[in-house]
Amino acid sequence: MPVGNTGVLLVDWDNLAGAVIGRGHLVERGIVDALWSDATTRCGGHLQYKHMAAVRFDGSITTAMTEHLIDAEVVVSLKEQADIHLTVLAMDYLHQGCGQFVLVTGDQDFIPLIRRLLRDGCRVTVVYGDPDRLSPQFRSILTLPGLDSICIDDIYSLRQPPAAGCKALLGLVELQRRGVILGGREQAERTATLAQWGVLPDEDELRYWALIESIGQKVTRTDAAVRAKDGFLPRPMTRVYVDLNAGRFTDLVAVDYAVRRLAARPKGLTATQLRSGPFQSDDGSRLLRVLDALTAVRLVRRGADDTYSVTTDDLALGYLEPLWRVHAALTMESFRQQRRSIPYRKLSGLIGAGGVGQGPNRRAAGAVSQAIRYAATAGVIDAVAVDGDRHAIATDSAFVRPIENAYHELYRAFADRGPSPVPENEILEFMTVRDRTRAEPVFGYDSRDRHRILRVLAQSRALTWRDEKVTVPRTRWGDAGSSFA
Repeated sequence: MPVGNTGVLLVDWDNLAGAVIGRGHLVERGIVDALWSDATTRCGGHLQYKHMAAVRFDGSITTAMTEHLIDAEVVVSLKEQADIHLTVLAMDYLHQGCGQFVLVTGDQDFIPLIRRLLRDGCRVTVVYGDPDRLSPQFRSILTLPGLDSICIDDIYSLRQPPAAGCKALLGLVELQRRGVILGGREQAERTATLAQWGVLPDEDELRYWALIESIGQKVTRTDAAVRAKDGFLPRPMTRVYVDLNAGRFTDLVAVDYAVRRLAARPKGLTATQLRSGPFQSDDGSRLLRVLDALTAVRLVRRGADDTYSVTTDDLALGYLEPLWRVHAALTMESFRQQRRSIPYRKLSGLIGAGGVGQGPNRRAAGAVSQAIRYAATAGVIDAVAVDGDRHAIATDSAFVRPIENAYHELYRAFADRGPSPVPENEILEFMTVRDRTRAEPVFGYDSRDRHRILRVLAQSRALTWRDEKVTVPRTRWGDAGSSFA
């Protein structure tokens, strides 16, 4: 087949971006500029067709693509869909007589395409992101006559992310997850632990309080339950919690996502394999910041093969689900009884009825008590004095706003259809569609996240979920949230 001079640029963006991030560098628009410039030069100014395939593109990357008239090919999955889509495009252009192809990928699934283009007399250049991660088969194909290959380093100077991290945030939240109170007198060697993790430079307690002043918040409750001779009395008490502003909460959501994925994969994942969910269109700074923090706090280790794996077996639920579960159960019961609080001693039984998380140990007393203790130290619930008794009250905490927002959106959409059940697939599709155009999703990043929301709400009796059907009944909590829509 005769070939011409027309050039084609095909970029497997997720593969390239994952390789760059896996090397500890940033993915930025300059890479797109460099790819376009290099391909234009290689094709002698005859670069006519340009495509980049990915599940999602960051805004700055989209801007660069628009400026260079590069078509965005949005695909469903990280791997197979991009491979198939770009291969089909390449074959179409081959049959149109295009003779110059620049393929940007390190994926061995492109080997048959490369062989076909070379066989038909095309000039082929392969640009890859990380020479150390190429398979032996892919390395072999790069030695074929008529094929040029270069690393992205040869056309663009990769940059490392800034040193700023989220170790301090994760360190304090991890202490809370372990049930350590951040305020009051030193306990549980919290200052020493933070120093061991590198959150603090040393064990000077003054540095601890400086940290609390910088990312903590103090909340005064006038009716806090204080034990007295004949029961509990209300007294003013100051609580110390993590101040979860928007930026810190975004980091915490990313940490939560990463640890849950790693906990589900005992053999570990590479940075490239972790590039999904909140890291999908990330330039690498968020993912590397999260992995640095998790490694520093010794929740994750990096192996000799560059895979990350968890060091503890109690991270399957992440940092948010236990808090959501306690908050949702307490809030539902308080609205049901039309009281602002319930006796603290009943909280364990209330949560134990549905359990925390999933699996045979979800109703274990240890799991339930740990979740309650974590919710108290994180400020999701508090203890107040009511008629001489100690009661639990749900607070307005940033930790739990996602589950509240998710529930109220489901309630507004489906409560009018109760008591008739709705097929589970319809609920999941509703979640997916509603989140599709949002910068930050309400229902999570994938089906596992959406199932987690249904699980928490079902265990808390906010809805019923069984036999692949969901029923969203009328509740006072649902009505209260809908009134603010």
